[in-house]
Amino acid sequence: MFTPSNTVAPPVEADSFGLFATGFFEATGPALTTVLNRRATAEVVSVQTLTLDALCKARPLPWVLVEVPYTRGLSGTQWLVLGLVDAVRFGEVLLGGHAEATELSDGHLGAIRDAVNQMLASAGPALMPLFARSIAYGPATVRAADSTLPAELGAGTDRLSVVTARVRANGDLQMEMLLLTDEALARDIAGAGAVTPGAASLPAADDRSSERLDLILDVTLPVTVELGRARMQIQDVLKLAPGSVIELDKSAGDPVDLFINDRAIAKGEVVIIDENFGIRLTSIVTAAERIKTLR
Repeated sequence: MFTPSNTVAPPVEADSFGLFATGFFEATGPALTTVLNRRATAEVVSVQTLTLDALCKARPLPWVLVEVPYTRGLSGTQWLVLGLVDAVRFGEVLLGGHAEATELSDGHLGAIRDAVNQMLASAGPALMPLFARSIAYGPATVRAADSTLPAELGAGTDRLSVVTARVRANGDLQMEMLLLTDEALARDIAGAGAVTPGAASLPAADDRSSERLDLILDVTLPVTVELGRARMQIQDVLKLAPGSVIELDKSAGDPVDLFINDRAIAKGEVVIIDENFGIRLTSIVTAAERIKTLR
């Protein structure tokens, strides 16, 4: 954690933006746990407003930058930043190593990109109650910045909202990750995130719950049919080729699971309709439990 002396007064509502930052990083914990194959947490330790020059003085290059674009709910781009040492350590652990490498490789960058995409897939649905709207991110892109920063970073603004988060995972991994947001997008986030966590939660079934449910009836949710699961290390995933066989945890003929918003709501059997695959539902959770999947 750093506290440079040349910070400036925050241009956005600190409480609203801080609520967003906390929700974003807390939601990434389960995704990090999955990709690292060990329990992981991400905790916000500071939210500051800095000029780009001040940030570079406090955190000298080289960096690894991950560009995070919004595709729904908000407009603009954010950036995740790792220092070189943390990026190499993170990439090496993702690849199944033991954080002993010292040079950044293309393999490290690819592993970090894939891990961040998993983090974004978890963060989007988790932020929906805060904004009372669907939030989605586009595919992340990753690059190394050795001596200069991309022109897009900080373009059109003289200060950035900088969130510092500490990532810990069981074992030997501990690192810091920054989330950078330009002034305009930070204001949009602070304004859109005016809903408090308590107000965003769906209440018990009554007249007010129906009114609140109407707010999200047109929200698109991902529907996934899961044939089975398998746990693999990234190094094994990289070895996959056409013809490879992945053994799942279900036998042929077992019911398949139907997930909405990453929560199981039904079981069914696979059917073929006009040469297309479908699923015939055989059991489904109650309506009250289905409403919980919208949170």
